Amino acid sequence: MDDLSVREDRTLNDKYTDTYGWFDLEGVAMTNPESTFIYMGMENKATILEYEWHSSRRIFRRFDLPGFERRGTHGMEALTWVPSDASAHQGYFYVGSQMTGHIFIYELPLLDDTGPVAMAKLLDIWTPLKSESNVAGLSFSSGYIFVNYDDGHSNHVLIFPILNNGLPGPLKEQYEVDVADAEGLAVRKTGHESWEVFFSSDARQAIFAYDFRFVTGFQLHGRCARNMDSVAIPSGVGTLHRGVGVLLILSLFRIVDDFRLSV
Repeated sequence: MDDLSVREDRTLNDKYTDTYGWFDLEGVAMTNPESTFIYMGMENKATILEYEWHSSRRIFRRFDLPGFERRGTHGMEALTWVPSDASAHQGYFYVGSQMTGHIFIYELPLLDDTGPVAMAKLLDIWTPLKSESNVAGLSFSSGYIFVNYDDGHSNHVLIFPILNNGLPGPLKEQYEVDVADAEGLAVRKTGHESWEVFFSSDARQAIFAYDFRFVTGFQLHGRCARNMDSVAIPSGVGTLHRGVGVLLILSLFRIVDDFRLSV
C-alpha cells in the first residue's frame, strides 16, 4: 500500500461468496514467474484455487486436497510450489496444516484439461518438526525449502534441501528469529549461498526482512543495515540462533513485483 501498511482485500469474498463460501486464504504460490496465474490456499476448506489476477481476475479451477488434516478454523496455514522434473505436472505443492504441523505434498493436474473442479494427488505427509504444530510459512528457493513455525514472540525456521525426486531431504540448518506472530514467509536467492527472507507479522501488520547465509544465519537486511547498526548472528550449523527483526520499508506491491517467484 502507499502508506507501507498491509491490509485485507475482500474483493474475492464480494465476488465469489455464493459459489465458494467465505474466503479464508492462508497461502499463495506461483508456478511460473511469467504467468499471471496464482494458486491460493483456503484454511476453511481443503482446497487450492487457481486464480488469474492480471486481466480476467477470476477463478479458473478448484483443486480439492484428499487426506488433508483440518478441524474448524485450524487448517491450511502455508503453501509453496516446488518445481521438479520428477512430476508429470512440473512440480509439487507443499501444504502446511496448522492442526498437526504436518506438511502435505500434492501433485495437482495442472497440465490436464480437468474442467472447473479437479482432485489433487497426495504423494507424501512430511513432519519437519515433531515438537510443534503451528506451521506458519513455507517458501521454496533454489533447491531449498524454508519452513517457519510460529512460537508467538518469535519463529522457528528450518531449512531442508529438496531432492531430485521433489521430496525433502535431511535438515540442513535451523534458527530462531525474533518476529512475533509471523504468519507469512517469502524467500529469494540473491547470490552464492545467500538469500533474502521476508516475514509478515499478523499482529504488527508489517513485513520484516533479513539477509540469510548458511552457517552465519540471519542478519539485518542490507537496505536497513545502511541506517542501523548491524546485529551479527552467532555462527554454527545445526543449532538454534537468535536474530533481531527490523521492518523493511517496502510496500506489499513492491515485494510481489520483485519477488513473486518466491511467493
